[in-house]
Amino acid sequence: MPAGTGINSAKSGGWGVPVSLASGVLAAQLFTSLPSLWLISTAAAAGCCALFVPRLRLAALAVLACCWALHGFTLRLNGQLGPELANRAVTLQGHVSSIPAAGTDSVWFQFEPDHDSRLQGLPANLLLSWYQGYPELSVGEYWRLELKVKPPWGAVNFQGPDKERWLFAQGIGGQGTVRAGERLAEPSGGRYWVNSIRERVLKSIAERVPDGRQRGVIQALATADRAGLDPADRALLNATGTSHLLAISGLHVGLAAAGGIWLSRIALFFMPLVKAGSGTLILTVAGGLVSAAFYSALAGFGVPTLRSVLMLFTAVSAVLLARSIHPARALLTSFAVILLIDPFASLGAGFWFSYLAVAALLWVFQPRTGPVNRWTSMLMAQAGVILALLPVGALWFSTYSPSGFLANLLAIPWVSILIVPLVLAGLLVLPVLPALSGLFWAAAGAGTSVLFGFLEIVSLLQGRVPAIPAPTLLQVALALFGAVLLMLPRGLPVRWLGVFLILPLFFPPGPKTGEGAVSMEVLDVGQGTAVVISSESQSLLYDSGPGDGAERNLVGAVIAPALARLGPDAPQQVIISHGDLDHAGGLQSLADRYPDAQFSANLGHGKRFPHACHSPKIWSWPQVDFSLLHPSAKLPYLGNDSSCVVSIKGAGGRLLLSGDISGAVENRLVTVGLKPHRLLLVPHHGSMTSSSKRFIEALQPEVSIATASLGNRFDFPRTEIRQRYQALGSQFWSTGECGALRVVLEADGSVHASSARRQRNRIWRWPAGSNCP
Repeated sequence: MPAGTGINSAKSGGWGVPVSLASGVLAAQLFTSLPSLWLISTAAAAGCCALFVPRLRLAALAVLACCWALHGFTLRLNGQLGPELANRAVTLQGHVSSIPAAGTDSVWFQFEPDHDSRLQGLPANLLLSWYQGYPELSVGEYWRLELKVKPPWGAVNFQGPDKERWLFAQGIGGQGTVRAGERLAEPSGGRYWVNSIRERVLKSIAERVPDGRQRGVIQALATADRAGLDPADRALLNATGTSHLLAISGLHVGLAAAGGIWLSRIALFFMPLVKAGSGTLILTVAGGLVSAAFYSALAGFGVPTLRSVLMLFTAVSAVLLARSIHPARALLTSFAVILLIDPFASLGAGFWFSYLAVAALLWVFQPRTGPVNRWTSMLMAQAGVILALLPVGALWFSTYSPSGFLANLLAIPWVSILIVPLVLAGLLVLPVLPALSGLFWAAAGAGTSVLFGFLEIVSLLQGRVPAIPAPTLLQVALALFGAVLLMLPRGLPVRWLGVFLILPLFFPPGPKTGEGAVSMEVLDVGQGTAVVISSESQSLLYDSGPGDGAERNLVGAVIAPALARLGPDAPQQVIISHGDLDHAGGLQSLADRYPDAQFSANLGHGKRFPHACHSPKIWSWPQVDFSLLHPSAKLPYLGNDSSCVVSIKGAGGRLLLSGDISGAVENRLVTVGLKPHRLLLVPHHGSMTSSSKRFIEALQPEVSIATASLGNRFDFPRTEIRQRYQALGSQFWSTGECGALRVVLEADGSVHASSARRQRNRIWRWPAGSNCP
């Protein structure tokens, strides 16, 4: 063997092994369906054999890691609630396993059924909701519950959040709604001890911090529980790009470790027997590691904290063993270790934000020629992190904050240097001096008030938060490479090529809709309606989806990303069919977000809007004509039967938006001469009160789409209605079975359709209906 070959091989293996392991786990997520257990076992056996061939060793590790992840995915998918149990009423016993998150009229919590209950075919972990008159719940309590269960279904759109991915990553095998319950035993320790401690800390903070805004921030920084944050404060943090400040990060864990080291040194001062020798160093760093691990436990062992603890452990080990280790290698090792421990970790945005932020800092602070002062270093670090997180933020949330650089420049040191140490000090003295912990948290709360005052000014100066069209994975990869180029040292001309790699994130991907064509995108908003109509140059939103009429709705998560792909001016018009909250729940948020759009609405109940949606009314876009068919201005508000019915005519045919009208209004429309329409938004989600045979025969729709969540309690769309449309020759699709549906009526009369469940098919995705496009 030539001299140095073994050393070089060891060095390359030090980097190659974690790269291979991480690549294998991530590759498992690219599968759209699970391979058979036989195929996984065969691949694993081949990987084990290849380990004995030096040239194949890294590839073998990748194959084994992929098989390991696929095996975990198989176990998790096999543990999900089957569709045969959907909407079935069951009685079970088990433990409350998570900290309950209480809202204004409901509480959400995870529940672990006991062994006897699982024999009914129930999964090991359920996400439950309890509405109206729910009792106070605590982690570890033993309950008998009566509930209605359903599989881990969630809304699926072409862009935006993916609830099914989140449920899969959290190991939630089913969902349910509690009807009644009986507490059988008080909280006990056991495997719920971590969450029990976190819950006690949350209650201690609630008792000592009366202000709701301050309390929510301190609870988030102490335990990583954000349930106490007001929706308006969440929106403010998102608008200013500072929501990460309330995620317990490596810096926070580092402060906890520093506090542990400081306390260890104080303790050692009173222990003269261990003052000398290596024992002092070992005990000191051990104190720091224990403090960091305990804070990580309080944070629920989230990915950022686990990463920090692993990197800290690696660095400490290197110091104690008198060996040097490159920080990037420590980061890469922790990346691979976390993926092996939890192959589902990378399904969450926090995983990527955490590692990319640290990687950006390591890249920025690499050795550079020439002196760099402290302030320049801070600006470079801030810019580097923002550039690195921009592509991932666009992919996960379809938005970015123009004011993020300025807001973070001041907010990060304010939170890290002032607020977090006070929160940690309160946690430290809580067991012995609870009154003093209240003083620390009061000071932290005062700092929080100053922070939010600053962020409100920044948000006011910024104005509306722009949305970004959902990028492709290729765009994200190119933008990340562009960020790497921009963070190169000064004097390298190639670094400015990074600008051209990042810019495509801010532009819609390709053409919108062809000349003379009309596109109808029916969004999957659960039990509600939201439809985006677009032509080559114009767009209209029909209904705002469900919500509470104030801050809780799907405008930011679902509607805004769908409109972003149509350009910054979308939508030009908004029509709210009627005042029911499953159609108008996001109206106020829409009005705030899109002040330049023209709004029309039928709200009733004494509510007024600048423009009522009354017939007859006609308007046009280039090659597209609109006509309001119902209701007349002379009619009183009749709830569902006052829905605004809109007929849209393009070069290739007509489509009809029907709201929640009943058979009576349908008959009236047919009587006054309703013309055939090729595309139809099915009235009232496919209920038995609508979709009369006479109505369908008059319309002659080729495609009919019902908006209804999968497994909804109303059983919409009803089987009889579906069969009625199909018997009359219409394709019948629902958003529950297909996810969002995009149908384009081309100028030449052809129809192109696609569904989100098929287009965003992943290994965790609940299968699309057999007839979905």
